[in-house]
Amino acid sequence: MSRFDLALLEKSRNTKRIIIILSTSILFLVASLFILNKFIFKNDFFHKKNNGVLVSDSTSLKPVLYLYPKKETKVTVTFENPDKLIFTYPNYKDKWKLTAKPKGDLVDTDKNSYYALYWEENLNNNVDFKKGYYVTSKEAKQFLEDKLKYIGLNDKERNEFIISWLPVLIKNEKSIVYFELTEERNVDNKINISPKPDSILRVSMHVKKVDGKPDNFEQQKVSHFNRKGFSVIECSGILHA
Repeated sequence: MSRFDLALLEKSRNTKRIIIILSTSILFLVASLFILNKFIFKNDFFHKKNNGVLVSDSTSLKPVLYLYPKKETKVTVTFENPDKLIFTYPNYKDKWKLTAKPKGDLVDTDKNSYYALYWEENLNNNVDFKKGYYVTSKEAKQFLEDKLKYIGLNDKERNEFIISWLPVLIKNEKSIVYFELTEERNVDNKINISPKPDSILRVSMHVKKVDGKPDNFEQQKVSHFNRKGFSVIECSGILHA
């Protein structure tokens, strides 16, 4: 066999090696994407993105707790079902122990300051969206301002809530909104606070994107909350697929 023939044979072998390597790499990439899609992105827990974060339909997003004692008070906050907590800030170790001030400022035992307590949790919510409010993107801003004010949130709380959730309602274009209030929220994961507040309001807004207003849809009636004495306010939202 001539040198020329040997060179052609070697070149052919090298080409085959390259093809095999490329084919193997492509198959590995495809298999990896399949695994990621099946076991992570379509996992029952992680399958929905909200502001770039993977969440589930049963994850409470951005819950914050405001505490307003009548005077500077040492406060302890605990959850009846702490196993449902996914993330907390400041760090929750069996409880939160803080000094709360009348305007809502909070200071922990290490002298760190916060304006609210933050957490995310797994929930067993059974919202069927047969009642609530049908909200379009054009109505969303006014709807949130009016409804949150009527429910009982002050200017600061409404502002924080609207900043988080108005973009969601606008992006959805058409949504069903259902407000889960204190009594319902306590069923899933009650918050215990010592000393006991004189008044507590828990608001969780469930949001579901729809194509239009459903048939036989019932408008929700929410009650107005009156603050008195040591008041505690929770605000959160849940985005449903």
